[in-house]
Amino acid sequence: MTKSPSPPEVPQPEAAPQAEPAPEASPSPKAAGMPPDALSLVTTCLNLLAAKAWETMGLIPNPSTGKLEQKLDEAQLAIDAAASLADLVRPRLADTARREVETLIANLRINFVEQKSKAT
Repeated sequence: MTKSPSPPEVPQPEAAPQAEPAPEASPSPKAAGMPPDALSLVTTCLNLLAAKAWETMGLIPNPSTGKLEQKLDEAQLAIDAAASLADLVRPRLADTARREVETLIANLRINFVEQKSKAT
């Protein structure tokens, strides 16, 4: 894979990660000329952490080097932080966005376990 996703897109897991648009928390404040609301900021942070987790699991290339690098301790921290943010925003999301976030966290965790078992 030669193209890494740019936030707020995050790749889908399994054998070949694919990019998926981030769930929309609210209408784009940028389009309205307003600063983003807290929910949009937290959702963006969640997606940045998810992208870092994919990268540090070695499933997508590091955007700086273009190389696959595996740092499972960093991946675990990014996944745990993303899951914590998901818990905070879950009650405020629409059903579709909530399912997307839950699927994202589940896929990150599944892929982490797979990568960890390959590393040992």
